[in-house]
Amino acid sequence: MSTTETQVLIVGGGPAGAACAWKLNQHKIPCLVLDKAVFPRPKPCAGWVTPQVFHLLNTPPEDFPHSLTHFKQFKISLRGFKFTLPTHQYAIRRVEFDHWLLERSGVDTTQHQVQQVKQIDGGYLVDERYSTRFIVGAGGTHCPVRRSLFTADETTPKSP
Repeated sequence: MSTTETQVLIVGGGPAGAACAWKLNQHKIPCLVLDKAVFPRPKPCAGWVTPQVFHLLNTPPEDFPHSLTHFKQFKISLRGFKFTLPTHQYAIRRVEFDHWLLERSGVDTTQHQVQQVKQIDGGYLVDERYSTRFIVGAGGTHCPVRRSLFTADETTPKSP
């Protein structure tokens, strides 16, 4: 089986992986995103983003192609203590937001569940199929890059 080569391999197509891919693509750095899911992926949770997120994405909130709910305050009640907390943020649906971010990155995405990452010859080999000079672990809590390259304490790299 031949290997696919790229300069940067991003494992995980969620918000972190998609934002990384978008920035790399802006600088014409070849990259590929691998994600175990096909987008739009089921993501039942909601998310919160601030206006700063849209600023960093160079997109005004009104240009986001899906619905947003703007919150100016939260009413909080804790053990009988009630107060209003001023805020300025948006509720988004992650299934829409994540797909939109990944599409707008302009980077090829391949559906592939990463099993093994090896350090080889100044780079990395993923599942004997993908080779890359640099790898980005954006796979969330159970990221296979972290699992393959770092010890359980998450701070010490494993020996190659």
